[in-house]
Amino acid sequence: MIWNREKRMPIIFVSAIILFISSLFMPFVLVFLIQESVYHSKSYWFFETPTSAYITFMIGMVWIPIVLILHLIIQWKYELRLLKWITIFLICWSIPFFIYGISNYYYFDKKGLHYNHLESINQITTYEWENFKEVKEIYSRNKGITYLTNYQFLTTDNKVITLPYDIKFKENQNRIIEKLKEHDIRVTSNYMDQYE
Repeated sequence: MIWNREKRMPIIFVSAIILFISSLFMPFVLVFLIQESVYHSKSYWFFETPTSAYITFMIGMVWIPIVLILHLIIQWKYELRLLKWITIFLICWSIPFFIYGISNYYYFDKKGLHYNHLESINQITTYEWENFKEVKEIYSRNKGITYLTNYQFLTTDNKVITLPYDIKFKENQNRIIEKLKEHDIRVTSNYMDQYE
């Protein structure tokens, strides 16, 4: 039993180190691949994953090596018979982080904005174009350069949804603005505020 334990400890330690290092970049790969294969459709104008999805998935991945290292420390000091089962139980706590991370996304299509928020699993909230009362373009200024950073969508029930102005949004900006104008939704900006 001691030989078996001594043989397993380095394997667990190396696995924990590899999992910890991979948790810094693998969430971007895994979340993208899973969401593209499960949720993405060609009818969407664009499909985007919020940063919160990657961070949540990353927390789940970091949790596993933490539990494994704690397992090694406790195993080294004490010989507990149930430690293996406690470790497996604690590792299973990472599963909700994976599920919530994977199911956090939003997309635009001809009907409006569809958002699966982080606090829900596969419960998509649809904001049709007529559900918006105003859209704000948020500009920032840094070192004398003014640039568009976010769009804030204000719903009729005063909920604010902030979306980053990234390359996917930029590619579909004209389509989105056209739909907003079609539904008489006011588009404002804080551009002039940057020069006051």
